[in-house]
Amino acid sequence: MDGKAVIDEHASDLVARIGALPRSASFQSIVLNPDFQPLRLLADPAAGGVVASYERPDRGLALVGIGSADRVEVAPGRGPASIRDDARRLLERPLAGDAPGVRPRLLGGFRFNPAAETGEPWGAFGAGWLLLPRVLFVLDGESTAVVIAPDVDPREAARAAERTLGREAPSNGATLEVERPMNRSRWLDSVARIAAQVREGAYEKAVLASTQRLAADHPISVGAALARLRENYPNCHLFTMTADDATFLGASPELLVSLTDGRVHALGLAGSLARGETPEDDERLGAELLASAKDRIEHESVVRAIRERLAPVTDELHAPNAPRLRKLRNIQHLSTDITGHVRPGVDVLDLVQRLHPTPAVCGWPTEVAREVIQDHEDFDRGWYAGPVGWMDATGDGEFAVGLRSAVVRGSHAWLFAGNGIMGDSDPESELAEVQWKFRPLGEALGT
Repeated sequence: MDGKAVIDEHASDLVARIGALPRSASFQSIVLNPDFQPLRLLADPAAGGVVASYERPDRGLALVGIGSADRVEVAPGRGPASIRDDARRLLERPLAGDAPGVRPRLLGGFRFNPAAETGEPWGAFGAGWLLLPRVLFVLDGESTAVVIAPDVDPREAARAAERTLGREAPSNGATLEVERPMNRSRWLDSVARIAAQVREGAYEKAVLASTQRLAADHPISVGAALARLRENYPNCHLFTMTADDATFLGASPELLVSLTDGRVHALGLAGSLARGETPEDDERLGAELLASAKDRIEHESVVRAIRERLAPVTDELHAPNAPRLRKLRNIQHLSTDITGHVRPGVDVLDLVQRLHPTPAVCGWPTEVAREVIQDHEDFDRGWYAGPVGWMDATGDGEFAVGLRSAVVRGSHAWLFAGNGIMGDSDPESELAEVQWKFRPLGEALGT
């Protein structure tokens, strides 16, 4: 949208209230009209100034950040816990205003492998960062509020909000074509070689990923893609992270870890099969997945690794003995919830560093699987399969694994997907599975 923004009376009132705030060294909050929906800010995210967002549609959670007041960056080769103290300092100032219960938060993410060489299209993203939005809109259950960062000029914040609120999602009417498909022959050869090495006992599992690049006849609408993902995958973790002119977005089915008032929750997610065309067919395929020795072994390795990594910093760690089915629009997974209580002094970034990467996105043992990935993948994963999410001043937070994701830059999109390869993995079956996993973002982008 060019020219002046066109906004309704609720948005106009909000802009006026933000602009009337005094400049402050504290966080400032405003309770929003219940009719206001923060998701409208995501109609045209990058063009509207949205730098990061995180949603759980089925939980009524939406965090939308406009502009960056400050951010802490991970040095190459370092992990998320290395910025823990600096991240906390960004949130240590008090909160004023009429929404005292709202929490200022940082949003961001981290590379899958912080030590790997950066390649296309990840140059602007770096090894990872958490940013403090200049203006943060929060929808959390029944409460809706906006938080202005310290030392931000409220008049500038009001103008930024007005520009974003006045945008409408452009339709994704672009004609997309696969400009650079995944290398199928390389994929089939790699699966066969990895499976043979697993059978020989060299390691237990490696996760092989692939990528494909799409091109459109005009700029791709991230807002329209998000709307489709929100409709089709409401029980996933939706996110956007923008660096310069590129946006990393996705609808991940996989929680890495959350921490709330000392209670930790992680998710073991591994083992996949397509959904059925009919309810009867879907039930049959679900039973087949639950009975699959290959998928059960793969799943148990993930659950075992999560438990082993959480055990030193938790008490009362619990995981059910058998997985359940997690059914998404076009694929179903084996899933196990792992819960416990963290010991004093442990925050969400400590847990992220302990758990990432899980065997579900890397393999097992981790260091051997990393080397296998480096040998077989000819592209940079960047933030794909890395942690994305948020944290607050207490050290609570939630990070998902950046799966079912893509990077959009102008009229191009890079899609990513991967599979866990075991000793009895069949190359053709694994090829079919990775193509299922490309579908959520491909469909959302308009292919």
